[in-house]
Order: sequence, then structure tokens, then C-alpha cells
Amino acid sequence: MKRNESVNNVMTKNVHKITLNTKLSEARELFSNNGIHHLPVMSGDQIIGILSYNDLMRIDSGELYNQDPKQADVLLDNLSSVREAMTRKPVTVDLSANVKEVTSILAEGKFHAVPVTEKNDVLVGIITSTDLLKYYLSEAY
Repeated sequence: MKRNESVNNVMTKNVHKITLNTKLSEARELFSNNGIHHLPVMSGDQIIGILSYNDLMRIDSGELYNQDPKQADVLLDNLSSVREAMTRKPVTVDLSANVKEVTSILAEGKFHAVPVTEKNDVLVGIITSTDLLKYYLSEAY
């Protein structure tokens, strides 16, 4: 197994992104429609935060899921914002990082995705626990 495999060969490159102006209902829709759990929050080319599906679940006031979907979205957008729900200054790795480095970071269990950046912290991808599991499975069999 190649533990020094470049993250460039394992990461997701076509990353869905949001901004501080994105409504949480729009983020929820991105999660739902794309089977993803993490959205980098961008200011231009710079990553300033990350919003996870779990961040949205923490907003649930108990009223959200007893509503029809449109009402729940209105309530979600009124309860919080991307700025309030996101994790600011997320841990990132440089494009030169390898699989072993990212595995060590994710193994700490604090989160399940690490944005990948290059010069000047420009986002170029994201590597998730799922990406690593798929990589390790492909190497094992």
C-alpha cells in the first residue's frame, strides 16, 4: 500500500463550494442532491470555513423536521446563517501532502474532511474519510 501516495491522486477535485451569502437551505439542498457532507466556504479563491451536514443538524430546533420541506427551509434560513454554523479556519493540507499525513489528521476524529490547498491557500480539492476508505480498499484488493 502506498502511504506516501499524493493527495492529488485521492482527493475530490470538483468541489461544491458556498459563500457567506449562501442560504442554509441552499447548502442543505447541495448536501441532499449531491450525496456530500462538507462544503468549503469561500471568499474569492480563499477558503474561510467549512460547513458540514452535521453543522446543519445542530441547528435543528425540533421544529424543522415537523414542517413541510419548504417551511423547514424558511425556518432554517431564519434560525441561522452559514457564518454562524460553519467552522472557521478549517484545518487544510497542501497539495504536496500524502495519504499518510491526511489519514493521521482524520484519525484524530475531530472531523471527516480536509480541504486541499496550493499557493496562497487556494482551494484545489477536498479529501474525506470516504475518499481514504475507497483508496485503501482499492489498494487492498
